[in-house]
Amino acid sequence: MIMPQHDTGNAKTPLLRYVAFETEIGRFLVSRSDRGLRSVRFGDDLDIGKALSRETRGRRYVAVEDTIGLRRLVDEIRTYLKGTPVSFEYRLDLEGLTDFERRVLEATRKIPFGSLRSYKWVAKEIGSPRATRPVGQALARNPLPVVVPCHRVVESDGSLGGYSSGGTDMKRRLIEIETGQFGLAFPGRGREVRERILFLLEPETEDDG
Repeated sequence: MIMPQHDTGNAKTPLLRYVAFETEIGRFLVSRSDRGLRSVRFGDDLDIGKALSRETRGRRYVAVEDTIGLRRLVDEIRTYLKGTPVSFEYRLDLEGLTDFERRVLEATRKIPFGSLRSYKWVAKEIGSPRATRPVGQALARNPLPVVVPCHRVVESDGSLGGYSSGGTDMKRRLIEIETGQFGLAFPGRGREVRERILFLLEPETEDDG
């Protein structure tokens, strides 16, 4: 339902434009503010109403469904899920994130389609080589998974690490889609999984320490 803007003196309540759609990996909800893309949420059990409530909680937004304005992004996500490289070149609204978290997301956004990097690599890329754990915490707060490809960041030993958008099974699945290395998304975190991930991981130099 499209809702009108509300007058607040001479100002108008800002809009949060959104669209929800189904894909082969679950239901998606994407939104944008006037400053840029604000969020991407997805999952088999995603509750659109609850997700929208979380996005607008504590903020003066009016949620407006905008299937036309967000059609390009929807089409690009569908294209991406077919295994075709997509760059997602959009301005982002990262309001509420710290400077450190923003730098982590900016570095992660540079990782090419079909490539993996380690948390250590991201830490070094932002000039904080010892901040591996804070990097992981920042990626756990990524409000724009897929657009900011935090699933391309794994542990140096080949372990997948965490993933807030559906857990490690979803992380494996996205890596499979990009690399064509199917068979990663089976239960467990054994040696075979780590070896396959290590094979895909960009080699680290000695300076990466």
